[in-house]
Amino acid sequence: MLIFLIRQFRAYFVRMLSRWADAGAGIGTLILNGAALSLSWLFLPLESKFWREVRCNKSLYYPHVNFERLGFADLIRIVLQSIFLAFVHVFDRTRFLRRNPVSRLIRSILHGFEKTGEAIGSVGTRFLSGIGSQSYETAQRLTDRVVSNKFQTLLIRLALVIAGALALLCITQPFDIRGQVIFLSIVLFSAWVFTHIKARITLMVLFVISVTVSGRYLWWRCTSTIRPDSGIELFLALMLLAAEIYAFIVMVLGYFQVCWVLDRKPTPLPADRNTWPTVDIFIPTYNESLEVIKPTVFAALNLDWPQDKLRVHLLDDGSREAFAVFAQSVGVNYIKRIEHNHAKAGNINHALGLTSGEFIVIFDCDHVPSCDFLTSTVGWLVADKKIALVQTPHHFYSPDPFEKNLHLEKAMPIENSLFHDFIQKGNDTWNAVMFCGSSAVMRRSALMQIGGIAVETVTEDAHTSLKLNRLGWKSAFISRPLASGLSTESLSAHIGQRIRWARGMIQIFRLDNPLLGKGLSLAQRLCFFNAMVHFLHGLPRLIFLVAPLPYMFADIYVIYATAAAIFAYVIPHMVHAAITNQILQKGYRYPFLSGVYEAVLSWYILLPTTVALIFPHKGKFNVTAKGMTIDNKYVDWSISKPILVLIALNLAGLAIGIYKAATAADSQVTTLIINIGWIVYNLMVLGAAFAVAVEEVQKHRLPRITLKTPVELTLADGTVLPAQLQEYSQTDVRIRLTEGIERLNLEDDIFVSMTTRGQTYRFKACVLALENDCLEARLVFADNQEEIAFNRCTFAREGMWAIAPEGKVDERFVTGFMRLAGFAVYGYKSLVEYLPGYVGRAVRGALSLLPRVPVTHSKDIL
Repeated sequence: MLIFLIRQFRAYFVRMLSRWADAGAGIGTLILNGAALSLSWLFLPLESKFWREVRCNKSLYYPHVNFERLGFADLIRIVLQSIFLAFVHVFDRTRFLRRNPVSRLIRSILHGFEKTGEAIGSVGTRFLSGIGSQSYETAQRLTDRVVSNKFQTLLIRLALVIAGALALLCITQPFDIRGQVIFLSIVLFSAWVFTHIKARITLMVLFVISVTVSGRYLWWRCTSTIRPDSGIELFLALMLLAAEIYAFIVMVLGYFQVCWVLDRKPTPLPADRNTWPTVDIFIPTYNESLEVIKPTVFAALNLDWPQDKLRVHLLDDGSREAFAVFAQSVGVNYIKRIEHNHAKAGNINHALGLTSGEFIVIFDCDHVPSCDFLTSTVGWLVADKKIALVQTPHHFYSPDPFEKNLHLEKAMPIENSLFHDFIQKGNDTWNAVMFCGSSAVMRRSALMQIGGIAVETVTEDAHTSLKLNRLGWKSAFISRPLASGLSTESLSAHIGQRIRWARGMIQIFRLDNPLLGKGLSLAQRLCFFNAMVHFLHGLPRLIFLVAPLPYMFADIYVIYATAAAIFAYVIPHMVHAAITNQILQKGYRYPFLSGVYEAVLSWYILLPTTVALIFPHKGKFNVTAKGMTIDNKYVDWSISKPILVLIALNLAGLAIGIYKAATAADSQVTTLIINIGWIVYNLMVLGAAFAVAVEEVQKHRLPRITLKTPVELTLADGTVLPAQLQEYSQTDVRIRLTEGIERLNLEDDIFVSMTTRGQTYRFKACVLALENDCLEARLVFADNQEEIAFNRCTFAREGMWAIAPEGKVDERFVTGFMRLAGFAVYGYKSLVEYLPGYVGRAVRGALSLLPRVPVTHSKDIL
């Protein structure tokens, strides 16, 4: 048999060499291929069905090997890839999980739990449906009762005191490890049960459970895990404990802020339009281009409001002649000033002295309202004379750096969705809605009573709303998107904007602390306080990202506890907080992305917030750049330097940890594994954060917006074709045709007919591109009036910004974790790909030797 095998291999070897020789391969290639075949035959069963399949499809199974011109590195790639393929073949996960009885048992148990949870949830939902209704009417009635009924308010306060005392008892009750495990197992089961009950009251219960579990963890940390053996160890341990206390405070305040959100709907205006109030529209601008402000100005002119009661003002702090000419040509009032003090706030205050409308509407120059903006917001100001502010959500029709660079689906909630779409609803419950600087309506008399827009800080908007609340004015939040703007278009611009926000909120904290002074309720104080301390997350986040490293580098215990105690206290704390936040933030924040957002910003907001705490008058207003293009994909190495330093430190800690785990005594291995797991998670977050610094190409200076609505195309010969608009910008449209696209050619002139609110408009266009059943065309406007009409059909279309994006996002906890891992892989892959110089080439060369996942798999083999 041995002789037979040798003869078979020799015949095969000779045939392969002859085939390569006939193809003109060099002597080096022949030697290398021969060596590869010899090594493969010695160690791998090449005669098996699997390896025959591999040989026949070698370009698929060895995608990184150039078989036409093999080099020495290719030989190493072949050997490593062959071992990898053998491992994948032997331990094929899909086949193993499908056939393994243990796996089948686990799946059946999980399926049983899921069915049990659904059954419990169904019963619980029916039982608590009356208590936990989430409708606006129920929330409004509850809020009114709490405010008006003093006796009920007293009862609620008494209940809160009793609940707090019971929670304190649960938090401080001493348990041994066994008792702690039993207690938390019961609590975890209770939390699991309540996650399946769809009622508002269940979220309250989850808040209580989360606070209790996290409170026990912090009590344990403060009383049992600090060992003052050395100064440095005590300092590092206290730093981590302070960061955890900060996170706990923010968590509890966040729970309070949104424990019962108020989903306020528009209230109707009087039927007689002659009684509607006068409104001044302010559009402040400084250095933005004319093409950025045009959609906003046109949309303001298209607002559904009596024309004799609507005045649009362009507030140009750049004093540009072209803007004055444009304003005159479209019929809006142009306002400029001589002294340019206090930036945007000063610009608006100057215009307040030159106008007289009963209500003021402020739009950032890139925030485009739909035509129903005023009819959806002013009704509350007319109905309630104590309301000074009606704020609407900030939505954006261009992707922010996280959406663009992480390739997030449009249906996925964006970075600021949590605040603008959810937390503001909670603020509305407590009469603490924050003015966001744009897309809001304000009562002039209230604004004048506080001396106009606040000028003491660089976040004039939030400070203005705080001043209004101090004087007893009410605020409201309409949760329907009624305007949309341009996002920051690069990570550096995004960070610059957030630095200003962070500095300004800390300035307010120092100069007009909501916890002090008169005029605010306790709930209002807590809501404003939480909004401010949120921007102090820079140092705590950095501490969490380096906390496991002292133990790896110098055997310093930042948490002095056994591995069993850590599992009994730390893991439940993290699990309960994660479960509660996932349910709370579902639809507004994707799982695990909060850590990425904070990791990106933490270093950059640390210094400004620290300076603002010490010197609150320092800092100036910075305008965010809008309307840019990115021609080539690149890494912003400058902005990513802090992330790279943190990655390097954690990689060093990981290497040391793995070495220690392999050589340490058994008693230390568990502790090392816990720290290694912490470092791996930090590396995942940092990898995803670096991925945000990989700036993707942005070809269009003017973003394209999705809108699917029927249109008609009229060709040059008069033929009319039914079609559907897919996307539009200020100058272009993308249209899908059901028939007749073969009749069109490039540069053909066509007419696009669009209908809105019962009126049809016709626009001339020139065909730029034809692709399958779609065409792209450049609009040709004869004058400003045609542009205004197109704006009426698109940007200002009724309900335009309330259209939900297509698609559905899987927001499950495990899916979020896997997405985070995917973002991290993309980040590290990009880091290697764009690493400059000799180091980059060396690293890319070494990594090119590593095995690759085959391009395809044969179902018969794998």
